[in-house]
Amino acid sequence: MELSDADAQAVLRVAARLTEHPPLDFPDVLAAVREEIVCDTATFNDMVMATRDFRYVIVPAGESARAKRLKPFYDTYIHEHPLIAAVTAAEGLGAIRFCDVEGGDEITSTDLFRHFYRPFDVRFQLAVQLPSPPDVVVGYALNRSEAAGEFSDRDVAVLNALSGHLAMHHRAALDSERTRLVNAELDRSAWAVVSVRSDGMIEASSSEVLRTGTRVPDALEPLVGGDAARREVILGTQPWQCIAHSVPLGPTVLFLRRRQDTEHDTATLIGAGLTPRQAEILLVLARTGGSNNELAAELGVSEATVKKHLEGVFRVLAVTSRAAAIGRLRELTETPAP
Repeated sequence: MELSDADAQAVLRVAARLTEHPPLDFPDVLAAVREEIVCDTATFNDMVMATRDFRYVIVPAGESARAKRLKPFYDTYIHEHPLIAAVTAAEGLGAIRFCDVEGGDEITSTDLFRHFYRPFDVRFQLAVQLPSPPDVVVGYALNRSEAAGEFSDRDVAVLNALSGHLAMHHRAALDSERTRLVNAELDRSAWAVVSVRSDGMIEASSSEVLRTGTRVPDALEPLVGGDAARREVILGTQPWQCIAHSVPLGPTVLFLRRRQDTEHDTATLIGAGLTPRQAEILLVLARTGGSNNELAAELGVSEATVKKHLEGVFRVLAVTSRAAAIGRLRELTETPAP
């Protein structure tokens, strides 16, 4: 089905929002799609099929409690989902409804429908899969009740037209999150490079601890303009290693790295409500950025144990991603330099 001029304009409106920087949060993306395709609820889903690691975002936000309560049924009966079965069997299907795939007409006779979709008041679904690794299903799903009725061919065409833009947004959002994770860890354990003028003003910095345009902390002033030196300094309450190099007829270049204090970080995390094991796993995650499988191998536990502890970490720290957990770790264990 070809888009009308009005529908093409609607696609362009959403596409313009999907290219904003920094990338829109997923609830905002879902809200933008719902403005053009009417539905009762909408979700963004990221599902690792082999490990049943299913993560999602739902709008309206008021449905989150019901989604959380019913999610165990979804996890149990997902093998009955006709759309999941279709996209895992063939690529490039585009936007599809229950009525478009084999087994979709029998959705109401499944345990998935009885225990999950019916209590959620969902009868019709329109979904589109985004590019993802093997055995991973990433995509958007729009839901309607029996009273709201089936999605039209026009709705399918609009979601198809948006699918490429949604995929580009997803890639940008992943890259942004990875960058945030890497930057958090770089500020924790890698060398930062700071250029300081002779008057003590910072003219360039790769770290958020010492910001460009501010004055160098008192602890570092003796190193500005002097001979090459290596010493430990205290910035805020944290010990840092510092290497200073004076450039002839130029600024002093400082290399700074926060000293890792595992005992201090562990105690801080336990004080925030984590168990010792949860704190250990979070610190290893921050240090390595490893997958659940890699964390399990390093710690000598099962992948299921790592997943369980990380779920506890997310719950206690009130975060929803690994990058956000590392960011929260940084907030808890570091005191910014004055």
